[in-house]
Amino acid sequence: MRHIVPFVVALTGMNCLCGGLGLEHDLRPVDVGAPLDAGRVVDAGPSRDAGAVDAGGVDAGVRDAGFVPRRCIAGTFTVFPAEPVVMLVLDRSSSMAVPISSTQNRWEAVVSSLVATLPGQDSMMQIGGIAFPNLANNADPCQSGPVIAPERNNARRFLSSVTNRQPEGETPTAAAIVSATEELKRRRASNVARAIVLATDGEPSCTPDPLAVVVSMLERSAAAGVPTWVVGLTADAGDEAALNEMARAGARPRSGARAFYSAQSPTELEQAFADIRDQVRSCSFLTESVPDRDGGIVVSFAGAEVPLAGDAGVDGWRWTDRENGEFALLGSVCAQAIRNPSSAVVTVTCGR
Repeated sequence: MRHIVPFVVALTGMNCLCGGLGLEHDLRPVDVGAPLDAGRVVDAGPSRDAGAVDAGGVDAGVRDAGFVPRRCIAGTFTVFPAEPVVMLVLDRSSSMAVPISSTQNRWEAVVSSLVATLPGQDSMMQIGGIAFPNLANNADPCQSGPVIAPERNNARRFLSSVTNRQPEGETPTAAAIVSATEELKRRRASNVARAIVLATDGEPSCTPDPLAVVVSMLERSAAAGVPTWVVGLTADAGDEAALNEMARAGARPRSGARAFYSAQSPTELEQAFADIRDQVRSCSFLTESVPDRDGGIVVSFAGAEVPLAGDAGVDGWRWTDRENGEFALLGSVCAQAIRNPSSAVVTVTCGR
């Protein structure tokens, strides 16, 4: 059976290994010459019921309209990187006015770093975003700003919407995450991988126990197939603890004690955005065959089997959206995929 892949892309540095629109690839089982060793099959376990996001009314457990879960097809398949669909969620609260260098405050550094890392890349990834809070026209200081929906070639449009703004107001991180998740839930498709990039300088506000609310929402968004990378712009120990909680809840933490991407200078901030961009672009894959509850899956990359990531989720592979066949390479395997873009191979067994 042959399928059409609407878009396939992988990059390293400035070299592009791109499949165009209408690229065909063969998803028939590949003859690997030897039977699958059942003792090496990774049991991926049942899919998780994401439940509901309480603040803002996002029901992360509701199926997307028209969505059909992947079925189990036994065999070995070559799979390709998905097209990234990314929402940038940017904190421009009053604390972002703190200087990060002799010439920029935190907010200005965020915008200039995105200007340096995104244009020229967005023909291969859909980019949208939201900045919070929104104080235009006497708006509620705990509302997030207007949403720019993700599209290809959209980076400059989004950046122009935030370039002339300045830090002010509260930190309604919860409202912004809800808006970003709602937008990305509408983008669930057979060729895309969804992600949020949250850039903030510390604890949220605007709700009772705001950190707990944001952590819960990030966990539920991740369980619904929308992970979050967290970039932190602070050296305060209390704020770092909050950023660590948010990064782990978003399901894309860094290894080690500091789970978020720390940026204490414009250079570090630009590098953090570049690192996350490369991970989203090169390390998310889609398979059209998903094991049933009684079956299993083995994932291989560059000829080597990739272990299922543990609870910390910082190395190996893990499901992002099992029903849609979306999984991600993490840690050292992701770093390898960024350096040497390639397809992955999955071997699926079906128990029914």
